[in-house]
Amino acid sequence: MPILTIQADSSIFCSGDFSKSDTYTVKFHDVPAGLQAFRLEMLPDDRLPNHGPGSIYYEGTPGNFWLSTVRLKADGQPVALTNTTESFAEKINTAAMTLDGDAQTGWSIAGGVGKTQSAVFQFAQSLAASNELQLDLTCEKYYAAGLGRFRVWVTTNWNARASKLDDATLAVLGKYRGKEKLEALIAATNNSLDRELLLRQFALLSPDFADPRKEIDKLTMPELPTTLVMQERPPGEERKTFVHHRGEFLSTEAEVKPGVPAFLPPLPQSESKNRLTLAKWLVSANNPLTSRVIMNRQWEALFGRGIVATTGDFGFQGELPSHQDLLDWLAIEFMKQGWSQKKMIKLMVMSATYQQSSVATPDLVERDPQNILLARGPRFRMDAEMVRAAALVASGLLSEKIGGPSVYPPQPPGVSSEGAYGPLEWKTSVGPDRYRRGLYTFAKRTAPYAMTAIFDGPSGEVCLARRDRSNTPLQALTSLNDMAFMECARALGQLAAKVEGDEAARAEIIFRRCLTRPPTNDERAALVKFFQAQLARFAGGELKATEIMEAKDDAHLNEQAAWTTVARVLLNLDETINKS
Repeated sequence: MPILTIQADSSIFCSGDFSKSDTYTVKFHDVPAGLQAFRLEMLPDDRLPNHGPGSIYYEGTPGNFWLSTVRLKADGQPVALTNTTESFAEKINTAAMTLDGDAQTGWSIAGGVGKTQSAVFQFAQSLAASNELQLDLTCEKYYAAGLGRFRVWVTTNWNARASKLDDATLAVLGKYRGKEKLEALIAATNNSLDRELLLRQFALLSPDFADPRKEIDKLTMPELPTTLVMQERPPGEERKTFVHHRGEFLSTEAEVKPGVPAFLPPLPQSESKNRLTLAKWLVSANNPLTSRVIMNRQWEALFGRGIVATTGDFGFQGELPSHQDLLDWLAIEFMKQGWSQKKMIKLMVMSATYQQSSVATPDLVERDPQNILLARGPRFRMDAEMVRAAALVASGLLSEKIGGPSVYPPQPPGVSSEGAYGPLEWKTSVGPDRYRRGLYTFAKRTAPYAMTAIFDGPSGEVCLARRDRSNTPLQALTSLNDMAFMECARALGQLAAKVEGDEAARAEIIFRRCLTRPPTNDERAALVKFFQAQLARFAGGELKATEIMEAKDDAHLNEQAAWTTVARVLLNLDETINKS
């Protein structure tokens, strides 16, 4: 339930748990006679969403509230309320709606959040003196829509009404009561604080300045993106957790207290059992698990297989480490290096084990097909995103832009327009956004980017610690014919056609860009022979360069198209998409 805390200015700040139906009860003792109305003042606060004055942070407008019912009792007897007025209301959701007996209606201030707002409730009759005055404020909505910070005032003025002016402005008006005093203040040449305050309020509220105010509002700073964060619950308000009988959420059994598995080192007895203590425990030198799990994942990223093959399972159902001492040493060294993954990756790639040749003899393949014993260097197909990125780098198309919204690289039509949860129009990006890293590709949970899925990339429906690697004909067809790979091949073909030198020099350039090594003499000769054969086919009209290049015919198009076919072959090689 919400926690009400009285502030230094006699206002009440609401915190804790907000539910879909909360009632705030405020009691006043030894109330004098003659009261005619009370004012409910809603106050902004930096601790509240969008500065309040409400506590809504999801579903509705952040900082808003929904006050559905207001009730008042004097010494246990109901007090009739009437003639409500408010400083601001969202359309028909006025303060009067809190008295209609309908919990579905109420007072809200969407469009006026972040400012002081107030509502005045008049009493049907002047109150007699009472020992206790009880005010009940109920906020009921299909989502949590409670109050954030408020203050209650009472008055003996029988005609009290809510005002759009704040208390400071009303105080100045009371100070200069009378037309002559106000006219003298406004006509004064000195810039007194009272005069400046009144002029500012006039400019903010006068209809004469409505259009200029709209122009000024357009110039205000845009709202920065925000995200939700978790916050520890207040002491005494910890949520209780129970074991549920056979998983039935209504059937609770033993209460479960915060703690860690018994087979691991316990939490420090001197610390509170909260998330901060858990975070410190995770990276404690006494915790044998965290550093080992991280180092095992880094080892798998570099070698293709973790020291513990079941990367996501170090428990009873997981495999035993192939090199227990090595994993222990890496875990300890990781902590010694200040938990720096960059330093540990450098250490691994500079090791003699990593720098071995990946060439496998028939004897090694027979004895150790998965290279568990690390007798040779790693060799495995890159992850889906890296396969595409490697093609973009080789072709010179990769955009190195960092940050920004998601992008839509080319993919076959119909991939995102079909499937569960409705169609998604895939508006293919143009310019550099078309060639950004896979990290920035828009992901529909049930229909991931087609090329990524073909190369074993997971969907957004599950979280995986380790991806499986398959080897299918569809992958070869993708790297040969997919629109994204065709664009890379065209860029490589155009690049080769511009290189100065003979055909052998051009073949070597694109070979090295794709495979990151120089070709052998036989490989170079085979590429040149293939290029010449394709060039003859284009020149003879058997193939159309305009279709391959998707461009108008010109004097160099046949040559560019022939080199494009060479680039398609290179991008389709097993060695191109494999880390070795």
